Amino acid sequence: MSALPAERDMSSLPPPSFAESEFHQIQKTQNTRKQNLLKWSNVPSRYPNLSNAWEFAGWGSTYYMEIEQSDVDLYHQELAKKTTIGQWRATSIAGNDLIASVLYSIGPCVVQSGKYAPISMLLVALLMYPMKRIITEVATAMPLNGGTYNAMLNSTTKTTAAVAACFSILDYLATCVVSASTASAYLAAEVVLPSNLTPFIITIIILIGFSMICLLGLRESSTLTLSIFTLHAVTMAVVMVTSIIMWGKGGSQTLIDNWTSIPDPEGSNPAYLIFNGLCMGLLGVTGFESAENYIEDLKPGTFPKVMNNMFGFLLALNAPMTLLVTVLVPIPIIQANAANAVSVLGEYAAGGGRWLRLWIMIDAVIVLCAGVLTGLIGAIGLVQRMASDGILPKFFLIRNRYTGSYQYIVLVFLVLSITLYAITGGDTSSLSGVFAVAFLGSLSTFAVANIMIKYKRGRLPRVNKVSLLTAVCTFLVLLASLVGNIIINPMIAEYFVIYFAVVLVVVLAMLKRCWLWKLCYWLFDQMGLLHRYPHFSEKVENFIVKQIKRIRKNPVVFFLKTDEPHVMNKAIQYIKKNEDAGQIKFIHLYQNLSDIPEDLEAHHCTLDEIYPKIQIDLMFIQGEFNPATVDAISRQLDISKAQMFMACPGKEFNYSLGDFGGLRIIMF
Repeated sequence: MSALPAERDMSSLPPPSFAESEFHQIQKTQNTRKQNLLKWSNVPSRYPNLSNAWEFAGWGSTYYMEIEQSDVDLYHQELAKKTTIGQWRATSIAGNDLIASVLYSIGPCVVQSGKYAPISMLLVALLMYPMKRIITEVATAMPLNGGTYNAMLNSTTKTTAAVAACFSILDYLATCVVSASTASAYLAAEVVLPSNLTPFIITIIILIGFSMICLLGLRESSTLTLSIFTLHAVTMAVVMVTSIIMWGKGGSQTLIDNWTSIPDPEGSNPAYLIFNGLCMGLLGVTGFESAENYIEDLKPGTFPKVMNNMFGFLLALNAPMTLLVTVLVPIPIIQANAANAVSVLGEYAAGGGRWLRLWIMIDAVIVLCAGVLTGLIGAIGLVQRMASDGILPKFFLIRNRYTGSYQYIVLVFLVLSITLYAITGGDTSSLSGVFAVAFLGSLSTFAVANIMIKYKRGRLPRVNKVSLLTAVCTFLVLLASLVGNIIINPMIAEYFVIYFAVVLVVVLAMLKRCWLWKLCYWLFDQMGLLHRYPHFSEKVENFIVKQIKRIRKNPVVFFLKTDEPHVMNKAIQYIKKNEDAGQIKFIHLYQNLSDIPEDLEAHHCTLDEIYPKIQIDLMFIQGEFNPATVDAISRQLDISKAQMFMACPGKEFNYSLGDFGGLRIIMF
């Protein structure tokens, strides 16, 4: 129901602007209801002992707002100052994790599949080709930080997206801890350390050191990761060239012996062994899921190049390196030294000399440390997005005044990493299992998100499209590999369930906190004995109501193009289901008066009466629907763009969803 403005002393006011005069004309052309009376419900309250008056949000109003040109100018100024990174810096952030995986994935793969390990690794690389295209389609259709969380948020419900985010949170947390602990283990295995400098202490030093580097900002972090990426690529090239030279000198006798002298385990067959190797080898492609978490910080058109680069390095490194290991090193020796198979290869390739092995050790320590940065940067993008959407506390959005980094995200993640490492007592075997399930779960949710955007977001432009059959088959293979890893080591399922349950409870408690307060209000209402003490009862009631109102006070915006009541109603239903909002602002942007649908006001009044628990306002703004206008509206209304919604745009839309900086899509 529209609220009429209070009477004012008109003589003291300046004459109306041209835009305000137009707004009066808008009001005259709008069809209004002749009677708009308050409708009281005869349904009894669910709170017999307490008041339910707080549930009424107030009646909405209709008004006009002008866009301030200064806000539009500020948008363009900030856009010009925004720091973005190119394809090689971007590749190095996620790619360090990917190309470092060859150091720890070859050994376990050989343990599971023996002489068939090169075939398993080749199948892993081939599987990553459709996966690369799947992730590229999802990311370019919805180019926003947040990875699978963002994709699921804009194609399913907020609760489903929160569950997907839990996979990613565990993935990044385990990546940080496992990378740091593996680096310290590599160092301790090759170098005699002082007695007081244990691998436990080194791991904590690595976590703290690289967290401090992350606080310098993304561009500075990417400079370091690019240097490490280059070093590792050169190291792997030297190892491969040296191994090929030794192969040429020594012949293929070791390879022949590995294939002919070592029988397959009893009760197994080649297909079974290759599948087990595939399951383990898939754990060596970490990093593929990370790049989308900082897509907003990339230069336009960079993301597909980043994915192509990572696939190229995966194809060139993992399977060929595994083949060289089986060419030069007897399989029993590889299986006995699974944790550092590449170091053993270096020693064999150097003809028994240790120079290459030591080089590999130094490189391994450095590149595994960079895995901490990969996990942190992925976590920053995800947590920042979740905080913008109101799932996590808003203080995570505070930036460092000097570097622009999200300092509290880094510091909280550092504390969690050290705490988790301390709880395990430095034994990361449980975290490795958590990492395995979380990583494969995260990849699988990308395939699910791809299927969902085909069904619900088919009109969104994207760089490439994969067929539905490809997405489904890729998902099934990933699911099978996840089950395969659990069969190989059933304990990882137990570890994962424990860690996942803790993260899920925390995330869902934050997401459903308004519902939890309402549940507390109802439970308190049922305690009849306590209501015999009116003073105490009133205090508790007021406290709970205050918490509910605090959560629901932030308004939500929906950009409305049509006056169709079913569209308006579906928008309200979607927001009601996914947001704890007590106020919705319908905003209609127009160029000319003749473009305004004539039944907007009438349908707005009807819906405002239908939903007494939500205050529904209707706003008219003259202007074009573009990123600058949306940013200006966000500033003037002090509403985050993550709390603004639009209908799914068509192919003729001139902007990418990422240009709007977090604007979300409502499903109809």
